Amino acid sequence: MFSTPRLLSDGDYLIRFGFIPSPRKPDSSASDFGYSKDTLNTNPADEPEQFKNYPENPDGLPVGFAKLESGVEPATGEPYPAQLGFTCAACHTGQIRYRDVDIRFDGGPAMVNLGNLESAIGLSIFYTVHVPTRFNRFADRVIARAVKAGAPPADRSAFKEELKEKLRQTLDKIKRERDWSKAILARGNMTYIDEGFGRLDALNRIGNQIFFSNLLPPVTRDNQAFPEVLARNYVRPDAPVSFPPIWDVPWFLWAQYDGSVQNELVRNAGQSLGVKTKLNLTEHSDPNRPLFRSSMKMKNIFWIEEMLRGPDPFADNAPGQAPEFKGLAAPRWKEVADIFESDPAWRVDEEKVRSGRRLYAELCVECHRGPVHDPEFDRERPDLSFWRAENPDRAEKNWVTIGGRRFFNAVEKPVAVMGTDRQQARVLSERQVYIPPSLGVNPIKQLNAQWSCDLPPNDEALNASFALALMAVVDKSIDQWFKDNPLPADQERIMRGERRNCQNKKTFKPISSDSGKPANPPIVLVTHYRARPLDGVWATAPYLHNGSVPTLYDMLTPQHLRPQVFCVGSREFDPVKVGLPVKSGETCAAGITRFDVTGLGNSNLGHSFEGAESDKTKLPNGVIGRGLTDVERDALVQYLKTL
Repeated sequence: MFSTPRLLSDGDYLIRFGFIPSPRKPDSSASDFGYSKDTLNTNPADEPEQFKNYPENPDGLPVGFAKLESGVEPATGEPYPAQLGFTCAACHTGQIRYRDVDIRFDGGPAMVNLGNLESAIGLSIFYTVHVPTRFNRFADRVIARAVKAGAPPADRSAFKEELKEKLRQTLDKIKRERDWSKAILARGNMTYIDEGFGRLDALNRIGNQIFFSNLLPPVTRDNQAFPEVLARNYVRPDAPVSFPPIWDVPWFLWAQYDGSVQNELVRNAGQSLGVKTKLNLTEHSDPNRPLFRSSMKMKNIFWIEEMLRGPDPFADNAPGQAPEFKGLAAPRWKEVADIFESDPAWRVDEEKVRSGRRLYAELCVECHRGPVHDPEFDRERPDLSFWRAENPDRAEKNWVTIGGRRFFNAVEKPVAVMGTDRQQARVLSERQVYIPPSLGVNPIKQLNAQWSCDLPPNDEALNASFALALMAVVDKSIDQWFKDNPLPADQERIMRGERRNCQNKKTFKPISSDSGKPANPPIVLVTHYRARPLDGVWATAPYLHNGSVPTLYDMLTPQHLRPQVFCVGSREFDPVKVGLPVKSGETCAAGITRFDVTGLGNSNLGHSFEGAESDKTKLPNGVIGRGLTDVERDALVQYLKTL
């Protein structure tokens, strides 16, 4: 006997994939979902004008889900109905649990498993198409909604047949891409890698979406074969990284773990295109459907960035007040500790904090710079203040002014020096793609002409670089959006931002020749990772860019002593070691990711504190500081809690 299945969209079902339930509106139930009671005091009149008419959450969707309004497919010209998709919050909303209390913080790393969700969606469509009782229940719900909206179908039977046919087409498309991608991997004797909870190979997924899925021709009876020329454009997502926290990011000179994107509109538009925004890369014969037309909501993308950015941190401060980030800010340990004030695990030892502050200055400032908001550190070491334009221990400027706005110039270190897993850094430096001539995209020529990127011309290998191709295609899609949505020149300039869309010259390093002749090659690739400031670091476990170290305490141990296996997926929090609880010999519960550091992309080596050498210039690659005693390690963890 069949039971009645729950809806895929039910919040209590989506919890198993790590998504966070959310109330339908900010009423008295909001605190039950982890929201602060301050949520209830929000005055709609205080909302920015552009957000006032947005609905609350009538369908009770989890955090990060939103409805895409109906529109027209940019490639086919066919109408499409309203659809569900992700917002930034799906991957950038953090939540921890301690003693059955959930604490949520905006902008933190999510603990979702998008791979499992994709599989569940595919199975759900399959069952709906092939199990009559499930299809009828689904179709009846769709009809009921149409009736409620005042648009009942004239012929219910015909409507059901049409609905089933659309589901079949969707299922066929999913199966086709799955079969083709499996066939491509089979050629290299490769299998899929499970990204697991809390991680995603976003860059490779973006590349597969734009340069593979979006370039596939519609399958017809006369065209069922795989376009062989696109085979090189699909790669296995094998460089998963933790969802990064996004507080402070609008003020960074370079974004992403590998410091690969500078212009904020390009960064956000590229991420939008990577999560299946509709984009025309195949139809080029119909002038009414130009290439690069998309369903991107560019104004929303711009507004969200500005909301996260907030006002200038250096402006409008009271006399004697230090600058501060005034947009989305990192969560503070004290805010949570106050909830558990009687619990000694959350108390901070001020004497240890003072010791930890000295250790931070000795071991951490070189890369992460001074703390964002520690007045005592700035008083004791004013020259090393995070907010100083220049610091004496650094050749580069701390803050760089572009278009009248100051951006924080985060330290970048070669991957080889850091010794951490190199898989993610290889994506934009080593991956290459085929660009169909019909697109009319020549990355080097385009980026040099539009942004004066100073890329060497006539370099075929460089022109096929995934990094440059992505920059060029995103640029084209942004240009097309402004053609479709013309704005006054000053407004368009503000939306585009003042920063260029060019390669990072630390990674794409120009080579000079002593002979006076052009160097060959003119550019050498040196992969780098960017070190962000550590405000809110306590709320971003697991650590390292690939999430391979479960706690802050483990991060400060010698690399060979770090946990080799641990479980990821639970939101339980360890306030002593700060991060994911780890139990020796632990067996992971069903549905939880078993993280094994021996897997591809999972290395927990590098960024190590070990040995007795205090002269950092003499340390081997992968070691960034001397070893710490247990007392010192505890003191530094105590200090990091306060940032």
